[in-house]
Amino acid sequence: MNKERFWGIIDEALESSGGWEQICTPLVERLSQLDDADIVRWGQIFDLYFKLSYKDRLWAAAYVINGGCSDDGFDYFRGWLIVQGKAVFLNALRDPDSLVELDADKIGIAECEDIYYAAQSAFFKKHNLKEAYGEYLYECSAYPLTPDEKETIEAEIVYAVETDLDWSNDEELLKDIVPRLWEFYEE
Repeated sequence: MNKERFWGIIDEALESSGGWEQICTPLVERLSQLDDADIVRWGQIFDLYFKLSYKDRLWAAAYVINGGCSDDGFDYFRGWLIVQGKAVFLNALRDPDSLVELDADKIGIAECEDIYYAAQSAFFKKHNLKEAYGEYLYECSAYPLTPDEKETIEAEIVYAVETDLDWSNDEELLKDIVPRLWEFYEE
């Protein structure tokens, strides 16, 4: 499993689901057909992208799009962002305001919590297990991402200027951070 396959699987699941709201079922089905190493490595790649997307400017975009955004809500938003595909994800990290270009009618509430459990659910499905988190973690430790793989993933990410700007729910600052989103969602 590498980043290209990771994004390819997201794209396949998104296409077969008919929309991001239903992506988890075909995603888990597709992942459960892979070998254990690929399932857990897909999950580790997801975790790395998830971690790398924890940026305040992106949180500002989530806050505006969803009409507020708690800590958990930002986690769910970042899951939603990943299932939008590689181009949308990378563009949003470079310019969170670029999310205004998505079809707002198709967004609804931009949250996808179930994506966090996709690799784990696929592992359980493949082995017909109800719960075996310890076994899943063991597999994760057996197939870690290498430092070179992590570096390759991190290298293609370009962040917005002052990406960690603390806006602390300051609506005036939000208008400056994501002006196009603010104008679209606040009117």
